[in-house]
Amino acid sequence: MNSQQLIILGNKLKEWFFLLKSDPEAFVELRKLLLGVLACAAILYGGSTLLLAPQKMVLQQKLAQKIEVESTAPAQLGKVLAAQVSQLETEQKGLREQTETLALQIRLIEENWQLMTDREQFSKTLFTLHANAPINMENHLQQMSQLEDRSLNGFTLNSVTLAGEVPFPLLYKYLQYIEGRPEIGIIEDLSVLRLTNAGYDQQAKVKFSMVVGRTTLDKP
Repeated sequence: MNSQQLIILGNKLKEWFFLLKSDPEAFVELRKLLLGVLACAAILYGGSTLLLAPQKMVLQQKLAQKIEVESTAPAQLGKVLAAQVSQLETEQKGLREQTETLALQIRLIEENWQLMTDREQFSKTLFTLHANAPINMENHLQQMSQLEDRSLNGFTLNSVTLAGEVPFPLLYKYLQYIEGRPEIGIIEDLSVLRLTNAGYDQQAKVKFSMVVGRTTLDKP
């Protein structure tokens, strides 16, 4: 727009102003219109400042958080998964070691059990042939008969019937001895009778019988 056009526009505005000034009613209406426009502009500015600006700021913050989460989530998730995998591997290794230890202990127990419940060791205990036996019953045992094997909860019970004549104190020591031996699994059906020709003192001979057995592990 050149200077001549500005002059023409200025003259036109002056003519409108003088016309409005000469018409008070039109001037009042124009003033009301201008005040309404200014009020609307103020309301729009206030609404934009008080309502739209905070919402826009919150939206920008959320967008920034979203971008940050999207950029860091894969790395953090990878770290968490790696830590969980490492923990599982450690636990699996520990369980494997515990299983191997238990298997070794079971094997040792089975081997020791087989040694302790060996038939030869069992017989030596019954006849008091071990060096640490406190008594000697070899000449007092009169009968030993094998009974039928019995199975119970993964074990086999090999038992015999013993019978003989012996002074009562000796029988008492014998029972204490075999009861404490690991080769002996059971002692049952004990019967003790005083011999008719024996005296009534503590050294009197008695006739006894009982069932003694050893337990062995059943093979899988």
